[in-house]
Amino acid sequence: MTRGLPRTLSRAAAREAGLAPPRAGLTARTTGQGGAYRTVFSFNAMPVPVTDAQGFASQKLFDFLDGKVRIKGGTARLQFAVLTPRASTINDNVALTWSLGSAAASSAALAGTMVNVLGATGRTLDGAGAAPSSASIADVAAALTLDGTVTPVDLYLNLAFATGTDIDADGTLAVSGTITLLWENWGDNG
Repeated sequence: MTRGLPRTLSRAAAREAGLAPPRAGLTARTTGQGGAYRTVFSFNAMPVPVTDAQGFASQKLFDFLDGKVRIKGGTARLQFAVLTPRASTINDNVALTWSLGSAAASSAALAGTMVNVLGATGRTLDGAGAAPSSASIADVAAALTLDGTVTPVDLYLNLAFATGTDIDADGTLAVSGTITLLWENWGDNG
């Protein structure tokens, strides 16, 4: 990043907005000020472990600061690859559902707060071996206000498989692509 004013503004936006937890393959860049922000999440083969017994997984992407968070919109373009042997872990051509939510996945049926930022989006893992699947594209459809005045709001990438037969043993997915989120923090009224 260049020195001077652009770097100073970027750091100020990150302090005002929130932070992405340190995670291999994930970077988040927040710009904006005065409560209005744009956060771009970039994924470069971010590993996500999936257990056979559950058939779903989550990764925390962002910790918003205290306050009411208004999600205004956004776009996502993700690709998924299987890093473990497909014949014995996550099988070929299985149906994957992914979403963004303020809560981590707690079942293979993604619903409620697991999908309140970006609805459940289906994707077939059509890549061969460790090659990425074709891109899955989705939009943040409706504006949403999340109350983070008591407990700060989090953002999760949630993944789930349709049936238990899609996975034969614990495996690892790799997520690549970008998510752009436009949002506001309206502050804490406490």
